This record gives sequence, C-alpha cells and structure tokens, in this order.
Amino acid sequence: MSTGRRLFTRTNHHHGAPARLPYRRRSSLLSEGEQCFYRALFAAVGHTYGISLKTRLADLIKCPDRLWNGTPGRRVAQKHVDFVLYDLKTARIIAAIELDDRSHQRPERQVRDAFFDEALSAAGVLLLRVRASSQYNPYAIRRYIELATSHRPR
Repeated sequence: MSTGRRLFTRTNHHHGAPARLPYRRRSSLLSEGEQCFYRALFAAVGHTYGISLKTRLADLIKCPDRLWNGTPGRRVAQKHVDFVLYDLKTARIIAAIELDDRSHQRPERQVRDAFFDEALSAAGVLLLRVRASSQYNPYAIRRYIELATSHRPR
C-alpha cells in the first residue's frame, strides 16, 4: 500500500566529499576475539534467538525516572554488555553475555563486573559469563545457555 510519500531516504550521499569531522568507520563492530565468539554463538543459537551486539546496559535495565540523572542512571548510561540473546518474535530479553578476557582480571574491571552482576540480577536479567578463548565449541555454548535458561521464568 503506497501513500505517495517516500518511506526511505539516504542522508549521507557525499561519499567522495572530504570529511569535515574526524570520524572514520570501524572495520567491524567486534574485535577479533568477539568475532570468534560471535560466530560460535550464532552457530549455537542463531536460529533460536536473536543476538544483539554491544547493547547498552540502559537498554536492558532501567531505574526510576527521578534517579536517572543521579548516580543510578549514570552508572548504566554509558556501559554495554557484549551480547544479548532475545526472543525472535517478541524481543523479550533472554540473557546478557559478557566475554571475559584478561582485562577482567584488573581490579577496576572487577569492580565494574561486580556492578554488572548485581545490577542485572536486581533487574531479573540473566547474565552469562564466558571466558575468552581462541576457539569455542558451539555445542558447548548451546548447552551452557540451555542449562542456564531452563529454570528461568518465561
């Protein structure tokens, strides 16, 4: 059904024009390590769940409006989780996934991780942690997710 109006418009037609701003496109949304895990995660559950990449914590959990401009809101506004599994039909959040590389051993990162654990738990969002590796087994990932989500309310 057409209304006579254009539904889609390109806004950045000037591919050859010199850039006035210092920004450049990244080659990928994911680092090499994240890409390796993503491929295995997609093989494991990509036909069962949607997979969101680098989702803001504030898109997964919320705090009361009166607290949004205070510490509780600021603590979630600029942080993200590595991956989110969601229901393909309803977009209901199934689980957040953090890929823990060596940086998660640093004291300041452990404080951040503890906050993620507590905040997501308080909001009722399942957080799965996966130790970073050079290779992953899709079957093991699928089994881990099945076990972790099997006792969760729908």
